[in-house]
Amino acid sequence: MSEMEISRGVRIALEGCGHGKLHDIYAKVTEGAKAKGWDGVDLVIIGGDFQSVRNANDLNGMSVPIKYREIGDFHEYYSGKATAPYLTIFVGGNHEASNYLFELYYGGWVAPNIYYMGASNVLRFGPLRIAGLSGIWKGYDYNRPHFERLPYNEDDVKSIYHVRELDVRKLMQIRTQVDVGLSHDWPRGVELNGNYHHLFRIKPFFREDSNAGTLGSTAAKHVLDRLRPPHWFSAHLHVRYNALISHGDYQHPRAQYVASQRKQPFAHGMDGTSDTVDAPPTTNSNQVPGRQQNTLNNVIQAWNNFGKVAAQQEVEDQAKFLRQQAEWDPNRSLNVQNIPATFKQIMPDDYQRKIVTVEGPPADQGNGVVKNSAEIDLDLDSEEETSGKNNEDNRMEVDSKPNTEITSEPKIEPESVPQEENQQETAIHDESNPEAIPEALREQLPDAFKRPTHETPVYGPLPVGISNKHTNFLALGKCQNGSACHEYLELMELFPISGEDEMQPPFSLQYDKEWLAITRVFANSLELGNLRAHFPADLGDEKYKEQIEKEEAWVQEHVVEKEKLTIPHNFEITAPVYDPSVPIHTKDMPPEYNNPQTAAFCDLVGIDNKFHLTPEERERRTLDGPRPSRGGHSHWQSRRGRHNVGGRGGGGRGRGRGGRGRAYY
Repeated sequence: MSEMEISRGVRIALEGCGHGKLHDIYAKVTEGAKAKGWDGVDLVIIGGDFQSVRNANDLNGMSVPIKYREIGDFHEYYSGKATAPYLTIFVGGNHEASNYLFELYYGGWVAPNIYYMGASNVLRFGPLRIAGLSGIWKGYDYNRPHFERLPYNEDDVKSIYHVRELDVRKLMQIRTQVDVGLSHDWPRGVELNGNYHHLFRIKPFFREDSNAGTLGSTAAKHVLDRLRPPHWFSAHLHVRYNALISHGDYQHPRAQYVASQRKQPFAHGMDGTSDTVDAPPTTNSNQVPGRQQNTLNNVIQAWNNFGKVAAQQEVEDQAKFLRQQAEWDPNRSLNVQNIPATFKQIMPDDYQRKIVTVEGPPADQGNGVVKNSAEIDLDLDSEEETSGKNNEDNRMEVDSKPNTEITSEPKIEPESVPQEENQQETAIHDESNPEAIPEALREQLPDAFKRPTHETPVYGPLPVGISNKHTNFLALGKCQNGSACHEYLELMELFPISGEDEMQPPFSLQYDKEWLAITRVFANSLELGNLRAHFPADLGDEKYKEQIEKEEAWVQEHVVEKEKLTIPHNFEITAPVYDPSVPIHTKDMPPEYNNPQTAAFCDLVGIDNKFHLTPEERERRTLDGPRPSRGGHSHWQSRRGRHNVGGRGGGGRGRGRGGRGRAYY
């Protein structure tokens, strides 16, 4: 091997959204490698919407309108009819055979030579250290457990690919440098670090979301700001885009929230006693015209409009409460009183919930008009009902908001604050605060409304092992007929900065020692299939650091020293291969399969395999069927009378702002 070949970097082929077109992708990679004078590439990375559909039944686990269903060509690689010519890794998107990826939550081979990174992960490929985050951002599901489990109802099919805070929290514990970051969704605000004027010209519907601060994923932004890899790749929005992020001083996002709460006695940044507001750190001074800034005038204006914002929050909180009750027990009778919006207390009464008003100023003072509480639509989760955010055929999924009739005023956006933190009560009960909840009464409230009793977690500064200052961001489109190859495919040579010893090809895919330790720390916090599971509290950086260092010693002894870091090629077929005689429009939901790879990984790191089902458990779940959706229908009955397994939002209303109305598919 020549000196030049030994010292070369890792040759990577990056593809945006896969959408089941592996034959075409690999063919284009080979063409691109030849054009560069390479004999191939070391690694192919696909940024989501991979669509690992093994058979027609898997299509019922995918959020895709029936008219867009395609079996794709992945099943040929799964069955062994075809073999991936290059080692391939991918993160999950919002159009996936989620039932299959659920089997491989910790990561695993979906087919020989094709590896899914799991819900979140850090892997090593040769000298490179690669971090990945699957799914897309939905604020209302962020602080929830992984409650979806087969058989899915129409809501589960859509929520299962929403990013969860626990998976992000694990990535936030990485304390040493990574080289590459992957996410399907763009990190929020990343568009402002590139030529956004050109982006808004070719994708004009992005401007409104960017101005509102809702373009992209808050979760991915947290990870990007923390890990600071020299390269970050995304897909999802079906457009090629470059940006350069310059990282400044770092503060943990939860530490930002705690600090802001000390200054802000009211939620959503409204403070009548201080003329300052903590603003999240920004990586670029460029601002899109119209984006709200945290200035003194805005703070005062927000305070003056507190009544209207509180009224809106009242309606949103009540809608969320009713929606959750309907999910937990659809047969429960809910006592919803027609009351004026005001500060409220929600108290349990056997299986009933009573909404009790507290004496205080009416929330509609300031001419805010609030919709009748009893008229709130509990079905507000579909993509086509999300605040009119229909972005051409590439419409972005945004957080649903309950329907309200609030007069147009400046709005403090609560979305970036994690859900569990929004539930914290900030008022202090004393005679000068008539709206505060007495402590005796507070003890009768559900746990989410009680004051936290644990000590405030410690969130430290940026770890000393993370020193990179700039991140090159690249987003790519999807492989489709008529698209220029450079729109969805990029070949490049990457060199590590993570401090790994120089290595030469061929490279192997390996587990990461630090990530295995983090996996052991958080293994017991994982809850599956339980909508009402307790969400684990964040213990803070210092506590986790102590635990992770202890587990790293275990990993060193049981994995590293036993030379088990290389990921074994232990793929096994778990579900039937594609049968052309079964129509792709079948309504049969697949069963949940136990994946031997997940069992082997759990054995390797010494954790419980919470994904294992006994035959009796599988049979019981099949007989019970899917839990009722929020509308009270089974998975097989859409609210429009169609058997649309994916729900209503996948295809939009037929028209978005761009006129073609197809949701990022």
